[in-house]
Amino acid sequence: MMRVELTLTHVHAGLVMASYGQVCVALWRSKPTLELFEVQRAELAAGVARHAGRQLFLCIVEAKADPPDQPVRSASAQMISGHGRNLAGCACVIEGSGFRSALTRTVLTGITLLVRQPAPYRFFESTSVACGWLATRAPPGALAGLAERIAGARAQLG
Repeated sequence: MMRVELTLTHVHAGLVMASYGQVCVALWRSKPTLELFEVQRAELAAGVARHAGRQLFLCIVEAKADPPDQPVRSASAQMISGHGRNLAGCACVIEGSGFRSALTRTVLTGITLLVRQPAPYRFFESTSVACGWLATRAPPGALAGLAERIAGARAQLG
């Protein structure tokens, strides 16, 4: 199998975007703004164009990042549903072990159960568990080492 590298495609204090084969990775380091959301939207759209029906999306929200305002939340839901079956799966990691993070994951999971999403969509507390779930939607071995590569990139970014 060909070795895949994690490629950083956008680096900003609030948002880091990367690609890893058929996976588009968004790392939110601060409260999402509409301007930065547009970067995420464009990166995912480019991935879908390259990997229609196989594209995976991994969104990681750091514990220090405040939740987005309603316009960004609405745009996020539209972004995912707008790609329909061109997305093979979406994993959202809400980092943190406290009550706020656990409550956020529970509420978001409940909301996604009420809104029909064409692609499988799940919330997680860690990147490694999310990558394991996404790997079930990719060819065998295609996502091997993704969580470790993300951790390495984060360490370099500080």
